[in-house]
Amino acid sequence: MSGVPAGASFSVLLLVAVVSLLVLASLAYFAFYLNKLKIGWSPHIDGLLHMWLNQGAKPDSVLISNIIGEWYTRRNEFWTSYGQFMLSGFVIAAITILLLTRTISAEAGLPVLAGVGGFAIGKGTSGRSGNSAGGNVG
Repeated sequence: MSGVPAGASFSVLLLVAVVSLLVLASLAYFAFYLNKLKIGWSPHIDGLLHMWLNQGAKPDSVLISNIIGEWYTRRNEFWTSYGQFMLSGFVIAAITILLLTRTISAEAGLPVLAGVGGFAIGKGTSGRSGNSAGGNVG
């Protein structure tokens, strides 16, 4: 290595590996925590369904179907994006470690890092596909 003691490069490698593992572990823990919360159901929805079933005014089944379908679509988009973000983080960490150990050259690793980073940023800033005008509500 060019003037860098072997112990210093190993400590940098170890630091990058530990920080990468901590970030990925915290993201995975956050995903498990979100999955455990069961967000989306409330007593208000339960009361509203009870009212619709036991009182006079019946809801429009197409409207209810569209609301539930939209909720599932948004949930699936979130988890797909979250999984892609986790995978991008893993690839970036792995390539960074390979670059630090000089297992791969900078000419090979940096374009991959730029591509993965650009893809992750592009997915994070891209708008949601579909009708953004509000749709048919009545």
